[in-house]
Amino acid sequence: MFLVIAGIFLSLPAAGQLNPGDSFGSQVFAEFDMPALYKVDALNDNPLLDAYDVKFYGLDVEADNQSDAINGSASILVQVRAPELNTLVFELNNSLKVERVEVEGRELPFMHEGNEISISLDEHPVAGSLLSTTIWYGGQTGDGMVRQVDGNWNVPVTFTSVEPFYALDWFPCKQNLQDKADSVHVFITTDYGLTALSQGIHTGTTYYPNGKVRFEWKSNYPIAFYLISIAVGEYTEYSLVSQPPGITEPFPIQNFVYDVPGCLDNYREQIDVTLPIMDVFCELFGPYPHRGEKYGHYLWPRGGGMEHQTMTGMGSFDFYLVAHELGHSWFGNYVTCATWQDIWINEGFATYAGYLATENLAPEYADGEREYRFERALREPEGSVYVPAQEADNPARIFNGNLSYNKGMAIIHMIRFELQDDEVFFRTLRDFIEIYADSVATGLDFKAVLEENSGMDFTDFFKQWYFGAGYPIYEASWEQQDGMLYLYSTQSPSSETNPLFKMSMEFLISHEAGDTLLRVFQDENQELYQIPMIHEVNSVVIDPGNQVLNLIKDQRKGTAASLGSQPFSIYPNPNEGMFSFKSLTGRDEHIDVGVEIYDLAGKLVYGKSFEGCMPFMEYAIYTHDLATGAYFVRFRTEAGESLINMMVR
Repeated sequence: MFLVIAGIFLSLPAAGQLNPGDSFGSQVFAEFDMPALYKVDALNDNPLLDAYDVKFYGLDVEADNQSDAINGSASILVQVRAPELNTLVFELNNSLKVERVEVEGRELPFMHEGNEISISLDEHPVAGSLLSTTIWYGGQTGDGMVRQVDGNWNVPVTFTSVEPFYALDWFPCKQNLQDKADSVHVFITTDYGLTALSQGIHTGTTYYPNGKVRFEWKSNYPIAFYLISIAVGEYTEYSLVSQPPGITEPFPIQNFVYDVPGCLDNYREQIDVTLPIMDVFCELFGPYPHRGEKYGHYLWPRGGGMEHQTMTGMGSFDFYLVAHELGHSWFGNYVTCATWQDIWINEGFATYAGYLATENLAPEYADGEREYRFERALREPEGSVYVPAQEADNPARIFNGNLSYNKGMAIIHMIRFELQDDEVFFRTLRDFIEIYADSVATGLDFKAVLEENSGMDFTDFFKQWYFGAGYPIYEASWEQQDGMLYLYSTQSPSSETNPLFKMSMEFLISHEAGDTLLRVFQDENQELYQIPMIHEVNSVVIDPGNQVLNLIKDQRKGTAASLGSQPFSIYPNPNEGMFSFKSLTGRDEHIDVGVEIYDLAGKLVYGKSFEGCMPFMEYAIYTHDLATGAYFVRFRTEAGESLINMMVR
C-alpha cells in the first residue's frame, strides 16, 4: 500500500526560528543569478585573456618515457574580440623556455613572465578577425606532465593530467573553461618502440631514419583546455566496435594497455564491459557525443582515471571506474562546468552515471553502491556541493570526493526521488545535454531545465542541497489511538547554516495486515501526520529505501524526542468545538504547560496556562468560538516548545 501526504499539514515557525529564505546567512541566496555567487573561473584574471576566443590548437611536440621534458611548438588560432588589440597573451609555465614567437608568419617580440607570454603586436587586428600564432618552446614540464613507472607492470609512462589549472605546464594555452577550442591536432614525436596517444583520430604515423617516430592525432570536436592530453609508453592496442541502438554508424573503442606479457589478458574481460555500458548511456543520455571519432582508454601509472576527451587515462578497468569515466563523455566533456565552482556538472553527474550503469547492468549491487556513496557524503556535515568562491582556486576542495562526487551523486538521486517520474527525469538529462552541447553550464542552468520539464519549483531544493551545507537528521515517534496513527517527524540539521530541508520523505509502516509505504512532504522542522489506521502498527521505519541523504537519530513508538523535549498530542483532530491534549513525555513529574492557538495569519486567538499537568492525562480546550478552518497549537514548557496543526470544523 502506498500513501502520499503533501501540503496537508502546515506549521507555524517556532518562536525565534529563522525562515528558510533567511537561513543561509547571505543575501546572495535570495536571488541565484547574483554575481556574488561566483568568482572568475580561472586563476589568471588578466583581462587580455578575454580579448580573444581560441579556435584551434596545433601541438607538434617531442617527448619520451624517460623524462618529463618536452620540446616543440604550439600553433594557436584565435578570433579577436577586443577592438584594436595590441597585446596577445597566453599562459605557459615559466619552467618552460620560449625560443621565439610568430604571429601571422612574422616574428614578434614577447615577454615570458609570471607564467604568461605577452606578445606585442605590430598591427592592431579588428574585432572578429583571425590571428595565427606559433610559439616554439621546451624544457622541464610542471605538475601537469609527469613521468612515472607503473609499479604493477614495471612500465614507465610519460603522461599529462592537468585538471584543473595545469595545462600551462606543458603547452601554451588559455585556461578558461568557457572558451573551448573548436578543434585540436596533436603530433607527438618519440622513440621507436614507443606509442604516443592523444584525443581524436590517429591519422598517420611517420618513421624517421634517426630512430624517431611521429604519431598524428586530430580531433574536430570542441574541447576544453584541460581535456587535451598525451601519453607516451610501451603500448599495444585492443579495439572494440560499438554500435548502440539508434546509432547508424559503428565507431571504435580503442584501448591501449602495456605491451608486456599478461597485461591484456588481465584486463580484457573488464574492458569488454565498456560495450554494454556504452549502450546503456546512449539509451539514457542520447548518442555518444564523439561517435564520429572514437572512444578510448589507456593505462597509466596513476590511480583512478581522467576523462581526456575520447581518450581516458585509466589506473584500472574496474566496472565503476569505466562507467564513471565514460559518463564524462556527456557530463564534463560534451557539457562542461562553466566554472570550477560548478564541478557538480562534471563529477556529480559522472558519479551518478556510474550508479546508473550498476542499476541497469548489475542491479543486485545498486542499493549497496548508493548506500556507500551516501555514507561517504554524510562524512561532511558542513560541506556543500557548490564550491564557495573563496575555495574556487583550491583543487583539493574542487575535487573533494565526499562533496563534489558522492554528495553530488546523492542530490541527483534525490531529484529523481522528488520527481517520482523517471520519464521526466531522463528527459531532463537529455534536454540538458542537448541544450548545452559543446558548451558549458552551471548548476542553475540544470535547475532551469529541470523546472521546465517537471513544472516544479526546485528553488528551495537547490538552496538546501546545492548551495547549502550538510544534510537533515531525522527523528520519528508514533502512537496509535482510536483508528488513527499519529506520526511525529522532526528534522534537525547537521549544519546550523542550513536549518531546514524542505523535501519528501518515506515512512514504512508495518502493521498486522502488512506494510504501508507513506510518502510525505515535510516543510517544517516539526510535523505531525495523522493517518487513518485500523490495524495495529508494529513499527515505523524512516526512509526504508535509502532514497534520501540523511542521518536517522531515532524511530520508535511513543515518546521519542521528536517534537522538542516536551511532545504533546491532541484529539480529536479535526474537532467540532472541543479537543483534548496530553503530554507524551512518560515522566512522572507534573509540568506547567502554556497553550496558544494561532490562525493561519499568525494571530493569537486563544491562550491559557495549565499548571501541574500529569503525563498522559487529558486536558480539554473548547474551540466553539473559533471559525471553521486550520489553526496551529503551540505548547510551551520550561523544557521547550512544540507545535501541532489543528483543524476546526
